[in-house]
Amino acid sequence: MKNKRPTSNIAGILPVLKQRGPTSHDIVDVARKALGERQIGHTGTLDPAAEGLLVLCIGPYTKLVPYLVESDKTYEGWFGLGIETTTDDSEGEPLMISDAREATLERVRAAAVRFVGDIDQIPPRYAAIKVAGKKLYEYARKGEEVVIEPRAVTIHQFDILEMRPMEAPVPVLARAPEGQLAGDAERHAENFMQVKFVARVTSGTYVRSLARDLGRALGCGGYLLSLKRTQVGQFSSDKAMSTEELAASPERINEFMIRGAGAIDTQRFPVFTLLRAYMPRLFNGQPLNEKMMESPEIAAAVPSGVLCGIAGDDGSLLAMVESQRFDTMRQANPYDSRFDVHFRSVRIFPRGLK
Repeated sequence: MKNKRPTSNIAGILPVLKQRGPTSHDIVDVARKALGERQIGHTGTLDPAAEGLLVLCIGPYTKLVPYLVESDKTYEGWFGLGIETTTDDSEGEPLMISDAREATLERVRAAAVRFVGDIDQIPPRYAAIKVAGKKLYEYARKGEEVVIEPRAVTIHQFDILEMRPMEAPVPVLARAPEGQLAGDAERHAENFMQVKFVARVTSGTYVRSLARDLGRALGCGGYLLSLKRTQVGQFSSDKAMSTEELAASPERINEFMIRGAGAIDTQRFPVFTLLRAYMPRLFNGQPLNEKMMESPEIAAAVPSGVLCGIAGDDGSLLAMVESQRFDTMRQANPYDSRFDVHFRSVRIFPRGLK
């Protein structure tokens, strides 16, 4: 029997800044080597060409990945106008090349407004989503056609900050096949524009697709030039540790680490502090009610079906629970309950995440 590799006692959420080039898994490997801890996961992949915030869950905090991965994300970067590519970014071949000078700042902003809200978005052809057991990019690399179903996403914010002329992207244009596209590349070499944007979106939204669809709405084509993730839920890039710092000075992680109930995104999951006397009840798997919380009047107002965090009075995270109101049960039953809501355990952390 093989001996398990030792792990450290390090635990928490570590926001890290990823630079352009490495994959998200590469950053996880840097953290594993620097911290001597194998149990590390992240809450959302960044493409190699993208930079910015990558949220690492370390040690027992990997149990929180399912609850953090769906958090809203904020991005900033640049779109190029006048070109659409096979990958919807600067890594692909041109599919369309045109004059983008008529896409004024006012027109771009007006087009961007139409994407704000709940929309159906078609993912890029080169994406890791699986269709019939194969990833989309596997079909694309073989030149095989596949129907890509749109996905429901929400664009909370999509602001166009500025616009300027763009120098001809020579590496992209050089991939244009001989014929009309090659002629378009030569004819429109001085007619491209670029726009700076900020977007806050739900998990699963492709910013590359947003660039493509904005370009199509303007009639000139668009693609993603650069991308930086600045926010994931309550975690911000301005309070993150750089990859270089992590590799060179891992002893500084406590300056950046987030622990306990502070790791939960309270915009998505209400957090209630459990009175100490009821902790045995929680750990025995019995349901809780609002009267067992430090703020019973707030807990009593939670709708049914809401995932909530349960914290200890020391700030540790004890469990994730789901609320169930008794309003409908009172209508169906003659007795009156002594409380309004009970909380059913979904995931208990027996030692608490501290």
